[in-house]
Amino acid sequence: MRKASLKLSVGVLTLVAAGVVSGQAAARPDAEVEGELRQKGIRFFSADEGSETAPPSVETVASPAPVIAAPASAPVALPAPAPAETAPQSANEAVPTRTRRVVEDRQVESVEDIAPVAAAQARTETPTPAPRPVVITPRLTPKLTDEQWLKAERDRLNGKEDPAETAQAEETPLPDDGLGEDGAFITADEVTSPEENVMLARGKVEMRWEGRLIRADEVRYDQATGKTVASGNVQTINPDGSIQYADRLEVDNEHSAGTGDRIAYIDTENSKLFANKVERVDDQTNRLSEVIFTPCELCVKDNVTQEPTWHIQAGSITQDKRRRVVIYRNAVFKAKGVPVFYLPVLWHADVTAKRSSGFLIPKPGYSQRRGATLELPYLWAVSPYTDIIISPEFSTNLNPLLNLEVNRKFYSGDLHTRIGVTNERFFDNKGEKWGESDTRGYMLLDGKFDINEDWRWNFTAQRVWDKTSDGLLSWRDDGNGTPVSTPIAAGQPISNLYERYKIDDGFPFTGDYSSNSRRLISQINLIRQTDTAFFSASLFTFQSLAIASQHQLSSNLNNSPLLYLAQRDREQPAVAPMIDAYWSPDQDILGGRLTLSANAVSVIRKTAPSTDIFLAPDIANSNNRGSVDTARANIGLSWRRDMITPGGVKVAPFFDARQDEYYLRDYYAPGYVLQPGEKETRRVSRSLGTVGLDVSYPLLRKFQNLTVVVEPIAQLALSPDSQVDSVLTNEDSNAFEFDDTTLFKSNRSPGFDLYEGGKRLNIGVKTQLNFDSGLKVSTLVGRAFRQDPEENFYRSYTVNGTTYRYDASSLAGTKSDWVVQAEADTGKGLRLYTRQRIADDGNIRRSETGASYFSASTQLTLRHQYDKTSVRDPRNNYNFTVVNGELVPAVGYHDLQLFGRHFFTPSWGVSGQISRDMLRDRWLRSEASIIYQDDCARLELVYQRDETALLQTVPGKASESISIRISLATLAPSDDDFVNVR
Repeated sequence: MRKASLKLSVGVLTLVAAGVVSGQAAARPDAEVEGELRQKGIRFFSADEGSETAPPSVETVASPAPVIAAPASAPVALPAPAPAETAPQSANEAVPTRTRRVVEDRQVESVEDIAPVAAAQARTETPTPAPRPVVITPRLTPKLTDEQWLKAERDRLNGKEDPAETAQAEETPLPDDGLGEDGAFITADEVTSPEENVMLARGKVEMRWEGRLIRADEVRYDQATGKTVASGNVQTINPDGSIQYADRLEVDNEHSAGTGDRIAYIDTENSKLFANKVERVDDQTNRLSEVIFTPCELCVKDNVTQEPTWHIQAGSITQDKRRRVVIYRNAVFKAKGVPVFYLPVLWHADVTAKRSSGFLIPKPGYSQRRGATLELPYLWAVSPYTDIIISPEFSTNLNPLLNLEVNRKFYSGDLHTRIGVTNERFFDNKGEKWGESDTRGYMLLDGKFDINEDWRWNFTAQRVWDKTSDGLLSWRDDGNGTPVSTPIAAGQPISNLYERYKIDDGFPFTGDYSSNSRRLISQINLIRQTDTAFFSASLFTFQSLAIASQHQLSSNLNNSPLLYLAQRDREQPAVAPMIDAYWSPDQDILGGRLTLSANAVSVIRKTAPSTDIFLAPDIANSNNRGSVDTARANIGLSWRRDMITPGGVKVAPFFDARQDEYYLRDYYAPGYVLQPGEKETRRVSRSLGTVGLDVSYPLLRKFQNLTVVVEPIAQLALSPDSQVDSVLTNEDSNAFEFDDTTLFKSNRSPGFDLYEGGKRLNIGVKTQLNFDSGLKVSTLVGRAFRQDPEENFYRSYTVNGTTYRYDASSLAGTKSDWVVQAEADTGKGLRLYTRQRIADDGNIRRSETGASYFSASTQLTLRHQYDKTSVRDPRNNYNFTVVNGELVPAVGYHDLQLFGRHFFTPSWGVSGQISRDMLRDRWLRSEASIIYQDDCARLELVYQRDETALLQTVPGKASESISIRISLATLAPSDDDFVNVR
């Protein structure tokens, strides 16, 4: 988890600096009655006193305390614990040999693991039984702050609560140890009064108070001076499990000031802090001298405490609670004891401050494109609900880039804003600049809010400003080896702003709708959802950063920087609005589930769309189409019932009915002369329906070490033949996959525009093998049959002026491809899988095959992908084949991905990731690293090579870099961006 500031937990040292008593429970004897020393709220007992009242049962810690520290004149050293006597748990029970503590029912190992030598000495101590002390738990009036007193006084004058009761109600409940909020008890081998107004407890002094357990060899209280001194192996165990050790603590009776010598502190996250001296200057200020902090484990070798992986050493640390800041003087960061960084002054927010403004960790870097870079983020804690992070990024080769992040919490939801802006020219991988300076930047906003239990709304606003300027030329070969140029129109969007400036998470998955392509979405959604109903209304606009064209910027065609342009914004449609609604009654209808649905959408365009969106392209009039704004509304009714016959056959009848209404506007291009009978707008109605039956027969057979399940499945679906209208568009179902997840769907279209009609039969067989050894194997083989071809599923493509149709899904003909799926899991970390689409001639149309292995020290993932179902532009050197007037697609992509990580020892390992484009015979992205890690640090030496188009601004020139990733516990998160490819 990211830590905004260094967690030293200095604030909890208040108790250490204050000593073993504080507040209303100060050890102040009021009188001596019959030889007993009494005080308000606490009673001392010596070892020779007896009592019939037993203390609450609390398991205590018997841990060694540190006694070794450097002298005041020398640099402080990491203290090593020394032996200490342990206290018994009861009169008849000795302390166990293995010391431990239990906090809130969780067992936590003691300091014995940090200093095993001292712990071994502690085991040799002979336990001494102690008497059962009397516990006195009086009720005391708590001390009020000025604010509490004023509020309580106003309430009292208005006839409300008593001030004491008000303060008690506002206090956090304490752990229940049987002592109440103010009760305490102290036991000791001996309690004496050696002189007037002086009380002295010696020998295994132990105090329980406010859920804490405090131990010392001696506690001395002087009523005349108000000083309490605890000395000798002082230990404080807090309710949260943190521990403090000290040689000596001194505090006044109001704990407004105090000191501590040779302090050691371990928090619940095992971070450690050591100081030669702690001073409690006042209620708001603590000062530590000669300090060492580390979150690392401390190892002892040959009776010597070894240097931790890293630590911070400071001459002094001052905790200012009033200003909520911690200030370091002469802070030195050390790695294995070697100084690597020095700051004369360092400060960060106090751990007691819930929110505080200040600088965050700087982000240095270097690249050939931008030169040396430094990002300096500053956190401005505006309020408990709002924070702003201002992050200017300075580069030696570029003008500054200002990043701004705003996070705001409301009672009903959250709002997040990211903005970046600069004024700069376009630049390539070598840092060379082109064109004129212009404002460039990005905006990423998102928010989500709950209106009530059923209603919610959210939005995103995503935009990039990065366009071409005047003066840019695009160079090409005229066919005779001579470069010629043409101007690039100004104002065209550039596609790689995020890559040039290395901006992370530029396409966030926020809002109800997101894209898996390089597309930004601005949307607003209103949703209502209950157990039986769903409603949503949405508005969308889009911006694409995918590569639409590329241009060479230099007449040197063999080594020319490339400029990648995205689609113009006006080529992206707007959706205003889209409405979805579903409702199902609580009770079954005719024994099955009934669902009513309604959907409506309006798509608005500024330019003519691609012919690919039309269900039946009208070749003769394709040049006459205009922007073609479309609107669609439909209502539907579906029903399904699952039954099992006495013979074990699963039967599920179903039906689906729908009515669609389409309205198309601006169908013809401007200037087109309407022919007699033609209209400028079009209206289309269609009625759709399907009835069908799912049947399956699971068969199970148990063998000696194997259980086998075989399930034949068949689905029969009957619909009217599709009526294709040349003006209908396919806005929402252009891309879909036919695989094992859609084999048994009666309508495989993911949206509403495309609908599957005709008579069809889907068949398949599922098998599952479960071995007693833990091995599991599952398979699925099946295909779809049709009575007549489905014209809706054909697509068209124009090559050299001739338009052909092709079948990308294999569902347009009377027989589909075979769908094959298999998966094996050994139960011991190894998993294999494959998904295939295989034609009748045995050719693989689409394939994904992979393997993964996981163990304590190794992770390995391999994935191979192959696709021969999509048509690409022949200018990209794809070779197409035409068979019987249909276009046969060439290989669309052929990729291999590998990710691996292995640790040879608990600390040392290697990792790597490669992505190979086997169709173009090049590596897309490669990364290799050497890793060192321990309990508090992770370091990686990383080599990266990237040949993807967006970073390859010179043809054949890969982007390469070497970097170091450092992650230190409590200081910074890991920048490890490896992603498991499966």
